[in-house]
Amino acid sequence: MPEITCDKDLPKLLDTPTKQVKWVKKLVLKYLGSPVDRVDRPPMQGMFSRTLFLVLKDKREIVQQFRTEPLDLNIFKTARDALGPVVPNVIALEDEELLAQGVWAYSFNLLPGKMWFKGIAGKGAQGRIAINRSLGSVLSNGYLADDSDKAVSGRVQSHIEAILSSPQEDIKPYKDQLQGFYNKLKQFKKLPLWVSHYDLNEVNVLIDEDCNITGLIDWELSTPLPFGVCFGRIHTYAGEYSEGKFHVPDEFEDAERAFWDALFDNMPKDISRKLKSEINLVQDAVILGTILNCFPFENGEVLVGKVSSRSLPKLLTYQLPFIRGQEPPYRD
Repeated sequence: MPEITCDKDLPKLLDTPTKQVKWVKKLVLKYLGSPVDRVDRPPMQGMFSRTLFLVLKDKREIVQQFRTEPLDLNIFKTARDALGPVVPNVIALEDEELLAQGVWAYSFNLLPGKMWFKGIAGKGAQGRIAINRSLGSVLSNGYLADDSDKAVSGRVQSHIEAILSSPQEDIKPYKDQLQGFYNKLKQFKKLPLWVSHYDLNEVNVLIDEDCNITGLIDWELSTPLPFGVCFGRIHTYAGEYSEGKFHVPDEFEDAERAFWDALFDNMPKDISRKLKSEINLVQDAVILGTILNCFPFENGEVLVGKVSSRSLPKLLTYQLPFIRGQEPPYRD
């Protein structure tokens, strides 16, 4: 996917703020039936889009995006159907002139709240614990199917094969462990299929003043995954990367346990019982997800997360609280 680092990366008909506002007003009036009252720029722009915040005359608040590749709207629908209004509703605003220049326009309802990294300021340890508890509760609604057959045979298998075939030196120390997971793909298919966000982080999670989740944004590239594989980022939810290293704050275990407890306590009881009866398989799935997150597979290429790869030996010692009991989450 081509990056958009400045307005000039867009085709000429959209390469200035004035042109973007002109097109926004035209598209919104046509598709949403209301003139635009105010146009604002967000505090941060995405790497693959140009975004504007709109207030319409009818008081609706909208996020408008121009992109140079189309979005798979089914991803958003699947996530929204499962998780509810924390996932934005998206509408394609198609225009032949834009499409001819390789531009796709989309409208999202504006979700309330602040980005995690801003909303948690001054909240300290209790803020991190509250966010993890709320995140677990939200994601407990992510059940999609009894098994993950298609997801494993497709996305997971191809990702593992790409990593195993990569010649990159940073990957070599983990190939034996990854081969072991590859040999267990049939078992991973038994895990329930779950909603999974490709890049859930402190920018894509919105929270309110009480650190409750109000929105999960930027679902592009996401796809459902086996339960556990989709939680390979639990380390970063409860911990943090700082100065190129992974840090375990004092409240890590309370936050991490809050996530898992809320996740299991709020999902359907029969699914919770089934997963706890296969908790060792879930443990393997989480570690597999950790490796896949560290070595993402995009556009036919395996990438190496330079920061996460430094911490990977430690992250791979992680054990779920249901398994480790009172032992520390990581082994030295």
